[in-house]
Amino acid sequence: MTETKQEIRPSATPAGRGLAFERGVVVAFGTLGLVVGVVVLLVGTGLLGTFRAQRPVADPILVQWLRDHSQVALPVAIVLGIALLVVGLWWVFRAMRPEPRPDVLLERGKEALTVTSAALTEAVRTDAEQVTGVSRARVRMAGSEHRPALRLTLSLQEGTNVRHVWEELDDKVLSRARESLGTDSLPTAIRLQLDRAPRQRVR
Repeated sequence: MTETKQEIRPSATPAGRGLAFERGVVVAFGTLGLVVGVVVLLVGTGLLGTFRAQRPVADPILVQWLRDHSQVALPVAIVLGIALLVVGLWWVFRAMRPEPRPDVLLERGKEALTVTSAALTEAVRTDAEQVTGVSRARVRMAGSEHRPALRLTLSLQEGTNVRHVWEELDDKVLSRARESLGTDSLPTAIRLQLDRAPRQRVR
């Protein structure tokens, strides 16, 4: 009886922190700035009428209204400025905080065991460096405690068969990691790079 090998399919679960929010905010602000710049350019060149081009940037009617209602406009402007400052600081801290390296919680019945990220990554690194053609491996955890993921960076020797590395990596390394964690799915981002050949000294 021949054993049918399970087909490897790409995982839809991200193996790292997503940047969709940061990119969306940057695109939104960039688009808004572009639209405002184009409108100001059209008004300033007189394409929308010479009367509007000659008017001051700050509308006199709006300026007069703000002066007449300063008791309301000033607190609203202060609150809006503080809110924008808080949102900006939150965004900066969110973007600059280091990506977490979660430990893995294994629950079997009433017993619970926590596997540290350092222990798991060291075990995976040791197994990965035993794969034929792999000279060095770097491993780090990603994801969360209940949905862990791996990031692998493999340095391959020159002339290595990448397909064999991929198959051996899944058969001997990732399958062992999934078995140790008691899970059928372990999203993994794998980066392959060619190891630099040692330099030869010219005599």
